[in-house]
Amino acid sequence: METRHLKTFITTVELASFTRAARRLGLSQSAISQQIGTQERQLGVQLLVRSGKGARTTPAGEILFHYAKQIVGKMDEAQRMISEYDGSGVGAIRIGAGGAACEHLLPPVLHEYGTRFPKSEIRVISGHSDLTLDRLNSGDIDVGMISLPSPTTGLQTFDLGSDELVAIAPPQDPWGDKRRVAPQEFAERPLVVYERRSAAYKLFEQSLVEAGVFPKVLMELDHLGAAVGMVRAGMGVSVLPRWAVEQLDQKGDLVVRPIGSTGLFRRWALATRAGSHLTQSIKSFVNLGIELLPPQITV
Repeated sequence: METRHLKTFITTVELASFTRAARRLGLSQSAISQQIGTQERQLGVQLLVRSGKGARTTPAGEILFHYAKQIVGKMDEAQRMISEYDGSGVGAIRIGAGGAACEHLLPPVLHEYGTRFPKSEIRVISGHSDLTLDRLNSGDIDVGMISLPSPTTGLQTFDLGSDELVAIAPPQDPWGDKRRVAPQEFAERPLVVYERRSAAYKLFEQSLVEAGVFPKVLMELDHLGAAVGMVRAGMGVSVLPRWAVEQLDQKGDLVVRPIGSTGLFRRWALATRAGSHLTQSIKSFVNLGIELLPPQITV
């Protein structure tokens, strides 16, 4: 089977649609069908069940999907590694991080990396911590920006330092008269949750459980700016990284306070798969991350 046919099959399964796969790959629907049909004839089994414009895998198709992702991933990895030695100066790197980190932390690192290595190809994929770890383990990304400790083994990590999670409330909120907010004070406040599956929220949730508090979740949002906007509008309170809201605190647009008697902190790291080959592109990005991120993440 040709690699391009495997990529077509993977895309069709991931999008669950011949139509969407054709649009994504810039092919006609008939071309997609022909490629899938060729693979089915070569293997002697049906791979996809077609229903209208949709498609789902058969048991055989699920097996092929699992191995096809590994095969295509290894082929892409080989091409990236070869590009490090072809004399052109062109490298490629895939980076995974949470949405807030992509918005606030990574831009200066990516800008400097692009300045130093203008021919390098950079791809950034956002997603919460668990999703970033899954992508790292499956080979879909080369470097992940994660919080520690990680629930995943088999990683090589490069420590970046720690940051603080803080309580935020609307302007003129009674919390503004306090120096700190105790976990118990969240008990009666409507909570605006940003990325409930994130490591940051899990850390905050643990502090509440230890204090015997069960918060009243008003809404869950996957965009940090939307969470800030809801709090500023008086809809509730939230917990976010200090670096994401510090300027709003200084302007008086939010009340920002530490949580608990000692504050709520988490550690950050850049991670790669243990034992994987670190190309010069990956090494350069990791070194820049260590060099440039500490001004926003306290070491």
